[in-house]
Amino acid sequence: MCIASVPDRRALLTLLLATGVLGLARPLCAQNEPEAEARLLTNLLTRMAVEVELGRRRALFVIDTGAERTSISDRLAAELKLAAGPLVRVHGITGSVLAPTARLPQFSFSQRRFADLILPIFPYALLRTDGLLGLDALSRFRLTLDFHNRRVLLAPSYGPGSTSVFAEGRASRLPFVESLVQENLFQRLLISRVVADGVEAVAFIDTGAQYSIGNHALMRTLDARLGRVDRPQARVYGVTGQSLMAEVGQVSSLQLHQRDLGLTPLLFADLHAFHILGLIEPPALLLGADVLTRFDRVVLDYGARRIGFGSVTRRPPSSA
Repeated sequence: MCIASVPDRRALLTLLLATGVLGLARPLCAQNEPEAEARLLTNLLTRMAVEVELGRRRALFVIDTGAERTSISDRLAAELKLAAGPLVRVHGITGSVLAPTARLPQFSFSQRRFADLILPIFPYALLRTDGLLGLDALSRFRLTLDFHNRRVLLAPSYGPGSTSVFAEGRASRLPFVESLVQENLFQRLLISRVVADGVEAVAFIDTGAQYSIGNHALMRTLDARLGRVDRPQARVYGVTGQSLMAEVGQVSSLQLHQRDLGLTPLLFADLHAFHILGLIEPPALLLGADVLTRFDRVVLDYGARRIGFGSVTRRPPSSA
């Protein structure tokens, strides 16, 4: 049995440069439960991870808002002696692959419990963690990545049409910025807009990706506007094991919802994920952990279809 899934774009990116580059989860919690929190760990190649409880076993799962499904490493699946599930096709940043699955009866995260999951299995050598926490577990909630206090909060979504999704000024030196976003054809991935050196681009947030990656349409539009520049190349590896070459560059200004990050390194490649999402022709950008962690916090409210960014706390990297 083969089930198409939305891209699992957790990017384990290796930059070859001296300077360095559908069983769905069923929630068991009530929707009126208060906000719950877990410790946010950012030491996995800048990725964001939390501890999950698997019965008596605790494991480290990377939060991956670019993955439709929660996944598990082969090592942990074998240790837990999980029953096998059907083969599923998983789309990664660099390609797609038929993956074996495991049946997980229950797990909990941030005081929320989920049951009856069918998890794609990937080699631990590719994941470099016990698993990935995908949108099947996250998309019913409001996810707050609080980088300043190193915690992640999971709460019921305020729902569509809410006018008070985020409290202004909460834990921010500047008013919290919010804007409406759109869902893509897969109904879960939140799509927003950014402006890179004056060029508007479609963007989606992939917390499981280490680096931010623009498509070639964005690169060509930037070159037409500012002049062509020579860019070194780097190899990008995806969770599915395939790789492709990307060009390494930067923009002097990256604006997200009235926040200007200034100088921002970017990779450029026509990822398989862009093909799957229909984002090859328009300028598009995958926003990874390297950009997200420059804010004090980021809020993703899937029910209300909103994205919010707090204050910029990290200065743009030096161009030297």
